[in-house]
Amino acid sequence: MDIRTIMSPEPISARPEWPVRRALELLVQHSISGLPVVDGENRIVGVVSERDLMALFGSSSAKDVAALMTRDPITLAADAPLVDAVDCLMAYDFRRVLVHEGGKLVGVVSRADLMPVILELLLERDTSA
Repeated sequence: MDIRTIMSPEPISARPEWPVRRALELLVQHSISGLPVVDGENRIVGVVSERDLMALFGSSSAKDVAALMTRDPITLAADAPLVDAVDCLMAYDFRRVLVHEGGKLVGVVSRADLMPVILELLLERDTSA
């Protein structure tokens, strides 16, 4: 099984030049905890998370997404094995990992996306015991 089979396709994304407020509004509106950041050709250039945006309460005076985003985030290819997503989410304690084809954003895999797969594996294990 590859990542493409469980990823959420066409995720909501932000642009680096957007005002921070616009990204924050998307997080609130869609009840999500992070956004991929893409350029005009849909290439992944960063990711902005709740944690990044919380910096606004501190000393940050960032005005645009580029100033707060994490640049060059870890990504996985859509045809990578599913175990790579599990390993990445666990090793880095991420909530999500961006999925690409040729550097262009095609989806996101979150911890929640993995839960049905893990449940299926547990059910198979219980019935074979």
